[in-house]
Amino acid sequence: MTPLLLSAVAFLVAGLSASTYFTMSTGGGILGRALLSYQARLERHTSFLLVTYGGRDVVRVQSLAVGACLVLFLSIQHVVLVVLALVFTVLPPFALWKRHLARVTRLESQLDTWLLMLANALKATSSVGEAIASTAKLVPRPFSEEVDLLVKELRLGVPLHRALTEAGARIGSGSVSGALMMIVVARQTGGDLSNTLERAAAALREAARLEGVLRTKTAEGRGQVVVLSLVPFVLCIVIAWLDRSWFDPLVHQSYGRGILGACALAWTMAALWAHHIVGTEL
Repeated sequence: MTPLLLSAVAFLVAGLSASTYFTMSTGGGILGRALLSYQARLERHTSFLLVTYGGRDVVRVQSLAVGACLVLFLSIQHVVLVVLALVFTVLPPFALWKRHLARVTRLESQLDTWLLMLANALKATSSVGEAIASTAKLVPRPFSEEVDLLVKELRLGVPLHRALTEAGARIGSGSVSGALMMIVVARQTGGDLSNTLERAAAALREAARLEGVLRTKTAEGRGQVVVLSLVPFVLCIVIAWLDRSWFDPLVHQSYGRGILGACALAWTMAALWAHHIVGTEL
C-alpha cells in the first residue's frame, strides 16, 4: 500500500471512530439510541462480571476493529476481512453473555454453601449484617465478590432489605433471589433464622441432586433418540450395499414411492415426538 493510501485508511478509521463516539455521546437519532441501548446491555454484563472495562470501551474497540476491516476490504478486496468484521461484531457481546451465564451458574452452585455459613454465623451473632460480613472471606469466588458488594452497600447506610433486593436483581437468578428474599421475610417475621437457613441449604442441595439426576436421564434419552433415528438409514445403506437392486421397486414404481413418502412422514413425526418427550424443561 502506498503512503497516500495508508493515510486515507488512517483518516477514515479515525473518522469512523469519531463519528461513533459522537453518536454515542449525543444519543441523537435512531442510530444513537440503538447504540446507547446496545452499550447499556454490554454495561450490565461488564458491571456484573466486575471487569476493568465498560460497555462504552467494548463499543469503541468494536467500531475501530470493524471499521479497519471494512476499510482494508475496500483496499485489497479479501473476503476474510468481511468475516473478521462479522466476528468483531458478534463475538464480544456473545462472549460477555456466556461469561454472564457461567457466573450465574457458579453463584447458584455456591448458594447452599453460603447459606450454611450464614446460618453458622448467626449462631454467634444476632446481627444479620455482621453475619453476612463474616462470610465474605469464607465463601469462595465469585460468591465472595457479591457478598463483598453487599457488605459495602450496608456500610454505606443502605437498608438490609433494600441491599438484598438489589443484590438479587443484579445477579438475576431465581434461586439466589428467592434465598435473599427468604432472609428478608424471615428477619421481618421473626423466628429462628439460623434454622431456616439450614433447612433452605439442605433443600437446595437436594434440588441440585435431583436436577443432576434429571439431566443425566434426559441426556441418556436424547442419545437413544439419536441412535434410533439413525438406525433406518444405516439399515438402508447396508441393504443397498449387499443388494443394489433391492430398493428398485420402491424407487422406480409409483406405489413404492408412496410407501417411501409414508415412511419418511412417519419417521419425521416419530423423531419430532421423541424430541418433544426428551426435551424436558428442568
